[in-house]
This record gives sequence, structure tokens and C-alpha cells, in this order.
Amino acid sequence: MEEVKQMNKDVFRENLLKTIEEISNKKGMAFTDFKFVIEPVKEIDKPLNGADEMMRLNILSEDNIGNKKLSLDNAVNILCGLQPLVPIWIDVHFADMNEYTAIFKLRCSLRFRKPTLLRNAETGHAPFKAIVQE
Repeated sequence: MEEVKQMNKDVFRENLLKTIEEISNKKGMAFTDFKFVIEPVKEIDKPLNGADEMMRLNILSEDNIGNKKLSLDNAVNILCGLQPLVPIWIDVHFADMNEYTAIFKLRCSLRFRKPTLLRNAETGHAPFKAIVQE
């Protein structure tokens, strides 16, 4: 399995765009713009460290990001707030189409980890995984 050696906003952004492209190709979608809704997922039996708790309580709080449709830059800035630490996994779902804007849901772990620990390395765009219901 390919190990992720580095993570920064540029790599993260590129990997997110690759995931969006994978979903749009599989679904045969065409859109001119896209937005993101971030949905933090509390994992049972997975302890959070101090940095994770800070992100959960402040940056990823319902008040801050709850159901907000974020631009690519805003989503990247939020999830890369502790770079090189990023959520250990992020599932990307197509949620909705609003005229020519595709809305994607980013279901993400609240555990922020270094690049070598990220999941979904086999996709070539860790920590992202394209979730496409057939």
C-alpha cells in the first residue's frame, strides 16, 4: 500500500478534486461549480486527543459549519487547520444539485493525524474515498 508522505493544503485540495472527478465520472455528471458540506463523524471507541477536541469544539462545531455550503477554498482551509494533520479519513458523497452547482457532503473523522497514518491511500487521493451508490 502506498504511504502518504506529505500533506499540505495543495496536496489536500488536489486529492479532493480528484475524488470529485471520480464521482462525477462514475455518475456521468456535469456541473460548473461545487460546494461542500462538512459533516464530522464521532467514531465509537476512537479516542480524541487535545488537538482533535479543539477542532471538534471550535472549528468543526455545529455553530461554525453546520449545514453551511462551503467553497473549495473554505473547505480546504477548515480541514487543513492543523496541517500537516488532517482527518484520518473523509468519505465524499454527492448530495444534491442546485442548478449548475453540485453539492458534496464530506463525512470526516474527528481524528486529525499525520500523513503516514491517513486511510484510503490506495485510492491515490488520501484521505478521501469516493462513495457512489449504484
